[in-house]
Amino acid sequence: MARKKKHPPGSDPFDVTLPKGFEPRDMAALEAAAKASGWTVERDGAVIVVRDVWTDNDDHAAWLVATKAGLPLERVTVWAGRTD
Repeated sequence: MARKKKHPPGSDPFDVTLPKGFEPRDMAALEAAAKASGWTVERDGAVIVVRDVWTDNDDHAAWLVATKAGLPLERVTVWAGRTD
């Protein structure tokens, strides 16, 4: 049985979408950062979504992913309020 990772008190899961058609300069680095942080990287055609970015707000989630992907903050979209 897999144990669930504990998340900091007051944190919520955010999903961050990278721009359609964007290919990170170093996808392996993004995937390594995701693995180290407990995120999930999913691809749906030309769209890359980084799921389960646990933090206290959407701005911080955007910064975390944009920094690892090599993108300016305004190029990522954050989806919050998941109920799973």
